[in-house]
Amino acid sequence: MRMRISTRLALGFAAMLLLVIVTAIMGVVTLNRLGDLVAGVTTQASQSAALVSIRDGVQRVETSLLTTCERPSETGRSNVRLLLTTVSGEIMDFGHPMRPEGVSMDQFLAGNPEATESCAGHCHYASAEALQAKWDTFADTAQGLLLKSEVQAAHMPTVKADVEVKTEDVLRAIDKLAQVQLIHLPEAREEAEGIEAWTRQLMYAAAILAAVMGAVLAFVITRSITIPLANLVKVSDKISTGELDTPVPAAAKDEIGDLAESMERMRISLKAVIERLRARSGN
Repeated sequence: MRMRISTRLALGFAAMLLLVIVTAIMGVVTLNRLGDLVAGVTTQASQSAALVSIRDGVQRVETSLLTTCERPSETGRSNVRLLLTTVSGEIMDFGHPMRPEGVSMDQFLAGNPEATESCAGHCHYASAEALQAKWDTFADTAQGLLLKSEVQAAHMPTVKADVEVKTEDVLRAIDKLAQVQLIHLPEAREEAEGIEAWTRQLMYAAAILAAVMGAVLAFVITRSITIPLANLVKVSDKISTGELDTPVPAAAKDEIGDLAESMERMRISLKAVIERLRARSGN
C-alpha cells in the first residue's frame, strides 16, 4: 500500500523542514559556544588589566613607603596607608571578580556566607592565594615600618633591602599569574578557530545535504506522479478512439489510483452502453 500524493509531499517538506531546524539548532549551539569563548577572553583581558594595575600599585606603595621611612611625616604615612588599602582591595577583587560594583569585599562576604565556598565555581581565588600571601607579608612589613617611623628614624639600608625583597616577592607572584593569562589566550584563539572551521563545515554539509535531499525528493515524487499519469493518458487516448477492450491499469492507492478506478468504471460503462446500442440496432 503506497502513500497518497499529499502524504508524500507533506513528508518531503517535513524532511526539509527538519533539516533546517537541526541546522538552526546546531548553529545556535555553536553561537553559544562562541559567546562563552568571547566572554572568557573578555574576562582574561579584564584580569590582565587588573594585574597591570596591581603591579603599578605595588610599585607606588614601595616608592611611597621608602620615601616616608627616609623622611617621616604624617602625610606620607597616610598616603602609604591609603595606597595599601587600595592595592589590597584590587587584589581581593582579582580573587573574587563576582563582587558587585560599589560593594566592598568585606560587605560582599558578610552578606553572602557561602561566597567563599561558591567562589571555587566562578572565581580564580585559588590561583590568587600565592599573590595574597605575598602581599599580606609585604603589607605587614609596611605597617610595621610606618609604626616605627612615628618614634624613630629608620636605618635606610636595612629598610630598603627588606622592602625590595618583599616587593620582588609580590611582583613575581603577579608575573606568574600574568603568565597564566598569556597561556590561556592562545588556547582561546585555537578554540575560536576550531569553532569557526566547524561552523563552516556545518554550513557546507547542510547546504550539500539539502541540495541532495531536495533533488532526490523531487525526482522520486515527480516520477511517482508523472509515470502513472502518462499511462492514464495513453489509456484515455485509446478510449477516445473507441478502444474499450483495454482495461485501465491499476495505479497506486493514491489520488492517481482514484482517477484510474474512475476511468475504468467509465470504460466499462461506455462499453456496456455501446454493446446495448449494437444489440438494439441488430434487432
